[in-house]
Amino acid sequence: MTSKKIIQKCTTWILILITSLFVVVPVYIIITASFKNERDIFEAPMALWTSNSGLFNFKQLDKFPLYIWNSIKVTFFCTVIQLGTASTSAYAFSKLKWKGRDTLFVLYLMSMMIPIQVIIIPQFMVIKTLGLYNTHLALILVGSFTVFGTFLMKQFFITLPDSLMESARMDGAHEWTIFLKIVLPLAKTVLATVLIFSFRWFWNEFFSALIYLTSPELKTLPLGMTDFVSEYLVYFGPQMAAAMISIIPVMILFFSLQRYFIQGIASSGIKG
Repeated sequence: MTSKKIIQKCTTWILILITSLFVVVPVYIIITASFKNERDIFEAPMALWTSNSGLFNFKQLDKFPLYIWNSIKVTFFCTVIQLGTASTSAYAFSKLKWKGRDTLFVLYLMSMMIPIQVIIIPQFMVIKTLGLYNTHLALILVGSFTVFGTFLMKQFFITLPDSLMESARMDGAHEWTIFLKIVLPLAKTVLATVLIFSFRWFWNEFFSALIYLTSPELKTLPLGMTDFVSEYLVYFGPQMAAAMISIIPVMILFFSLQRYFIQGIASSGIKG
């Protein structure tokens, strides 16, 4: 091995190590802090376990089973609906020919550039007019569409040969039959990728829940963490315990679908 290759390999490993530290260190801090009292959390050096460590922070999360259930409901419906809207619209934008298709897709993509803070007031007025304020249905309705997911799936559908669809059409297959029985089974990887992105987004969604929910019994998990924030104090121990619980479902989902996630990113043509 030449010296140039050795330097390149060492540089790559150093960059990977630094990047990993940015991910692992915050998780380590969350795990250690969730078992400590408020005083020990900020002690240096940071020990994994102290004589005062225990489960007392988790015992303060008595309302969190309800918050977790609310998050599961909202995340499940938003993710399933987004998979449906993203896959059908991506199919229409990539495999169906109709007037104004490309123009409408560009306009749809442009909506991704608008910050949510810009549209939140008219969106709030619509939700309130429909009588959905302070309901989980408001969160589900505003989260039903994903521009990024549509773009990701369209990029994948473009790679499918048109001859597949044309052969089915010649055999008399309906467009829904082609979509459900030919296209979707081939799109498992990109569906898994959109599923991970959508699940992670709605599981951690805070801003919309803060705007549309006021009842304590409707709070989702991220909004429930504000229970430990008062005007003068922030109780970091219970917050870290709740944060540790909140990352477990996302980690399980990611590692169970990791193989499809990598293939989906690669097949959609947006890898770096």
